Amino acid sequence: MKLIKQGKVRDIYDVDEHHLMLLATDRLSAYDVIFSDPFPGKGVVLTDISKWWLARVSGIVPTHWQGDDRAFLKDLSEKDWLELEDPRYRTDLPDRAMLVTKCDVIPFECVVRGYAFGSYLKAHPEIKPMTPFDTPMFTPTTKAETGHDMPVTYEDMASAIGGDMAWTLRDLSIALFLHASAVYAKVGIVLVDTKFEFGRSKDGTITLIDECFTPDSSRFILKEDVDRGHFESYDKQVVRDYVDSIGWNRRPPAPTLPADVIQKTMARYTSIRDRLMGVQE
Repeated sequence: MKLIKQGKVRDIYDVDEHHLMLLATDRLSAYDVIFSDPFPGKGVVLTDISKWWLARVSGIVPTHWQGDDRAFLKDLSEKDWLELEDPRYRTDLPDRAMLVTKCDVIPFECVVRGYAFGSYLKAHPEIKPMTPFDTPMFTPTTKAETGHDMPVTYEDMASAIGGDMAWTLRDLSIALFLHASAVYAKVGIVLVDTKFEFGRSKDGTITLIDECFTPDSSRFILKEDVDRGHFESYDKQVVRDYVDSIGWNRRPPAPTLPADVIQKTMARYTSIRDRLMGVQE
């Protein structure tokens, strides 16, 4: 089994002809730059949330996760030949990795917005923050291997992958967003926006891949904060705010982060996970 790709957060290993292992590291990226400071336990939190969701959205769209993979990953962690970027990941491999089915990645990020926030506000400054859209807005981007993902129109996406495929991805993305919004609302969390990645399995089935509804791929604000007009997002915004405050030019190398910035970020990631695990189904 060999490492075939290192993303900003996940390391991808080739398991066999049909499977990959996705290992969520403790890396964090902001403004498309990876920070050298680790965020201890971040990969475990991301995996907890992703597995929770992937197990529950399969009625909307097939997912790439193989389900109960702990026995396989536990056995794998004990193999002497397994080489990991950080040897410490071996000790909690079943908690930070997923066994998934290989898919051909569709080269677009499917972004869904429920409220006016973030980059949308920069393009539309006349709109008040957290103004809800009548229906969730689908705003796809390119999926860049390096550098920035770039916004594209739905028509551009349809031209590249075909109208039927684009229509299906848009409908699936909005359906997933609406489902997750209702679930998060039960525990006082507003899902502001999120992004999905899709692929096609060997038989051509459209499949949800990568992570799902985590603070790395979604923006969350507590309902109590929204009600009082305080729009503080529970994701990596703590890091963005700090590096903006020191005037970083958003180019590598990333600055070193103070311990309290790392701790505050992890507290927010963990709070989203813990609230989600308290959902009454």
